[in-house]
Amino acid sequence: MKRVIAIFLICGLGACASSGNKDMNNVSQTKQSTSGYDDSYMTRVESQATQRGVVVRWIHPPKARVKKGR
Repeated sequence: MKRVIAIFLICGLGACASSGNKDMNNVSQTKQSTSGYDDSYMTRVESQATQRGVVVRWIHPPKARVKKGR
C-alpha cells in the first residue's frame, strides 16, 4: 500500500513539473519489452494511474530483475 501511495505522489507531483506534450495517447504504446524493462510492473502502474486519472511518463523505466540461481 505504501508503494502505491508513493508512486501516486511521485506521479502527481511530477506532473506539476512536466513541460511535456499534452497529447499522451501514445504513452502506453511505447513499451520496450526487448530491452529488458519490467513490462508487467509498468502495466500495473499504468492501469492504476489510468483508473485514477493520472498519466504516467516513464523517465527511467524499471529494469526487469534477473533471478539468480541458488
